[in-house]
Amino acid sequence: MSENKNQPLSEEQIRLIQKQAEGLQYGTLNLVFQDGLLIQIDRNEKLRIPARRPAEG
Repeated sequence: MSENKNQPLSEEQIRLIQKQAEGLQYGTLNLVFQDGLLIQIDRNEKLRIPARRPAEG
């Protein structure tokens, strides 16, 4: 069985996560870990388009 190599997140990693979360209104942040280490941050952002109202007339 493999050895558990989980490490606490560093201050730099926490800052990177916070930076990616700033201004995110609709979307997700996915943190990818390999062997207990953070190796990737994916940011997926949605742009919400307001519904168009029919013209009056």
